[in-house]
Amino acid sequence: MHSKTHLLLLTARALVRLYRFKEAREVLHAVPPMAEGSDEDVTAQMLAGEIAVRSGEIGDGLQLLQAAERCSSRAHRTIREELALNLALAHYCLHDYPVAEEILATIPPDADLIYARAIQYYGWIAWARGETGSATVRFVNALKAFDKGSYHDRYFEAGCVRALAHLAVERMDRATWEFVRDRRATIDWTATKLAESHFFVTYCAAGYELDVEGNVLSATREARRAEEMATSPAFRVQARCKRAAIAHAVGEPVARHDHLEGAVDLFAGIELAKLTGDENVVPLVLAEELADSRPSDALLLVDRYRAMAPPAPMRVSAQSPISEAYRNFVEGRAHEGGGRRDEAIRAYRAAFERYRKCDYTRRACMTAISLWKLTGDQRYAKYASAATRGLPARSVLRTNVMRGIARSIRLTAVQREVVALICQGKSNPEIARLRKRSLHTVRNLVARLFELFEVQSREQLAVECVRRGLYTPS
Repeated sequence: MHSKTHLLLLTARALVRLYRFKEAREVLHAVPPMAEGSDEDVTAQMLAGEIAVRSGEIGDGLQLLQAAERCSSRAHRTIREELALNLALAHYCLHDYPVAEEILATIPPDADLIYARAIQYYGWIAWARGETGSATVRFVNALKAFDKGSYHDRYFEAGCVRALAHLAVERMDRATWEFVRDRRATIDWTATKLAESHFFVTYCAAGYELDVEGNVLSATREARRAEEMATSPAFRVQARCKRAAIAHAVGEPVARHDHLEGAVDLFAGIELAKLTGDENVVPLVLAEELADSRPSDALLLVDRYRAMAPPAPMRVSAQSPISEAYRNFVEGRAHEGGGRRDEAIRAYRAAFERYRKCDYTRRACMTAISLWKLTGDQRYAKYASAATRGLPARSVLRTNVMRGIARSIRLTAVQREVVALICQGKSNPEIARLRKRSLHTVRNLVARLFELFEVQSREQLAVECVRRGLYTPS
């Protein structure tokens, strides 16, 4: 009887890790009666509570977990630590972050995998608060604690890498992306239930290579792989939209139209009521890509997104302000595409403030570029320029910022001629002779150009002018 009970509890635990909650409940119902307060009894109550929490029945789950805690004084230490982890999860789902953190603090560093998961939960809490820098550090530390432990859990590892991939892209954090890239290569992604995490890491790689590194070939390859490995039609739509975005960024309208129409056709066969988890955001992803060519359709998709059931409380999208910021951004794109300037500005401003507050630098830059174009407000130009200054010249975001600055800088005919001569490698005395000006005048002209372009050398000035299309080498 004892071995049968253990087998059933192990089976239920495995089913919970695979998100097969209905089957896990059925297994728990088959567990024979146990002595109150025994390890088996506390474990069964804990699993029942965890299933309820992860299924969205937060109140019921918390009651079950609290009941298990009251009779757990004689239970094994590991069971009590895992119980604390699930209690923290329940409070996280209730947005009661201080209580969740207090519970997590009771889990000691020698608790092995449970301690690593506790650090991971600290990461989710920081993310929900908009503290994405702290969240990034927590997820990295969770993986480091995991590496020191005795147990290997690919679900935990993949979950942390997935979170870090998203944060690295949005924060344009190159050091974190290198960590993700190296870790990604060591994970065996063939295990059951890792396919979705693998898809998202690959999808994020496409965004990182395009917007941050400007490596179009790598971005194209990653987006194609993401579409091939997508675990549902909704995620295939998302990958198709990424492929359309890449084609748009490199000026290939036919390819973009083809990918976008493919995404629209795929989306037409999806029942929105059946979307779960991160699939819920796909209507907004499609709306973003349709905004400039079919703004009315994009706004209809935003309305359909609003009408959908909210995500499960344990998902970060239900906890943080990022989902609302993304909806604002997509609305801004659709209003701009439809020529409704005032509505676009209002939506963009709401998105920008949320993104900037959460340190979502990539999206904040994209929003700032749009606001700058619509309003001419130099504050947005300065934000986007400063945020992208460290990116490679071929980065799509940096290129868009430079093009905007080029449009906003008005050079005189004399300044344009001097710029061309500097780009040709001419010295100040040579320019003075060719322009028939005094050396003093030429020095003043060059100094003024340094101020306009925010550079400190002639080489930097030449690079900026080529980037912005003000000089084309012959």
